[in-house]
Amino acid sequence: MRAALLSTILMIAAAFVLGARTYGGPVFEVGAGICFAALCLVGLATSTLREWLLLAVATVLGILLLQSETGAATFAEAMGLAAFFSAFIMLLMALKIAAERSNSVLVVGRYLIQQPAAGRFIATATGGHALGVFLNFAAISLMAPLIQNAAKRPDGSTDTDLERRQLSALLRGFAWILLWAPTTLAQAVLLTLFTEVDLARIVTLGILTSILMIGVGLFYDRAEWRGVAAAPTTPPPFPKVALLRLGTVCATLILATAALQLWAGMTTALALMFVAPSVTLLWFAAQRPPGDAIGVQLARFWPALTGNAAGLARSAIALGLSGFIGRALADVLPMAALTAQLDLAGVPGWAFLAALPVLITMGGQIALSPIILVVFIGQVVQSIPKLPADPTNIVFALSAGWAISMFASPNATATLLISATTNIPPTRLTWGWNLRYGLICYALLVVIFALIEA
Repeated sequence: MRAALLSTILMIAAAFVLGARTYGGPVFEVGAGICFAALCLVGLATSTLREWLLLAVATVLGILLLQSETGAATFAEAMGLAAFFSAFIMLLMALKIAAERSNSVLVVGRYLIQQPAAGRFIATATGGHALGVFLNFAAISLMAPLIQNAAKRPDGSTDTDLERRQLSALLRGFAWILLWAPTTLAQAVLLTLFTEVDLARIVTLGILTSILMIGVGLFYDRAEWRGVAAAPTTPPPFPKVALLRLGTVCATLILATAALQLWAGMTTALALMFVAPSVTLLWFAAQRPPGDAIGVQLARFWPALTGNAAGLARSAIALGLSGFIGRALADVLPMAALTAQLDLAGVPGWAFLAALPVLITMGGQIALSPIILVVFIGQVVQSIPKLPADPTNIVFALSAGWAISMFASPNATATLLISATTNIPPTRLTWGWNLRYGLICYALLVVIFALIEA
């Protein structure tokens, strides 16, 4: 009963958010805020300590806002932002309902992780990156169990070295989608906060940096495991049909989003929010057993949605509340006084950019979500009279910090998902296995910042 109620609230909330972002008006905007509040109240019964703490902080900040003279407008804006973030991640993550039932995803995933030792890292990293672009965090949830199964020896024991290398490759490849992919929450958040940016430059710079960092990950993996003999493996046959089907789904998602942007003038995030549920339903319908009508298959979607409702609600609540907190903090704190003390006239642009990933990653060590920090920093930056760096480069630096936190912070979403699936402590996945890689990536990013600000 609770799962059905959660599913209903999630769908109604998404409808109100889409209406608010498309048409505007108090009916849709107030409805979106009310639905998000209802989602928090109903969903907390199946939530973790993280969501409870976020709600407590958001409640305190909300009370402080409403007690100030101009706080009501900021409260409404923060609620709208929270509803938007929660609906975005829910609609994108719902793709996993079709993905986890797709034999093509399973076949392609197994092919990627069962490559010979020489090509295993690059296959897992690039595969996690590519799948992450259109499946988002569902790619992590789907590939982590496959990696654990592939690391099992015939006697039932686990090849811990293989498991470590493959999970690290997955994290290192997946994280860098945050630099450029419009399907990620990072880009949705940043492009909502910073509207005057060069999108083509962000995508180009993000893709080139992603290629560089995955390449660095490959060389680091080779150096870290030099001299360790890997067990010989025979890769499965190249999955032409499965890859074609998966490519068709991905191409449909991208092309339909681009078409909606051009036709209706929508932002990438909003267009994706319309396209993703349509692609999910079409993909789910295409998986019908032989002899079953499409209507019969689609009737199975509701039970599948209710089965995933608790997980979708937790993600929506956590990310929505994080957005609310980030926006509310920027109003509750005396920002005018703080920014007045900031004299950035003599600060080089590259140094300002280099500080942003440090702030985001360090915040992740004390369980501060990247969304909270990015939204907060975004509000602070916009209140600075004269920016020390180009806004497009600021967006790139913030997304780079978010990406590093994915494999360097034990509280990052991707890390927590892998930990929940594999029972490996988040601190081992990050501090133990990937912290040095993160430091190398940061050093390279500082060089990139200097080049793009030169």
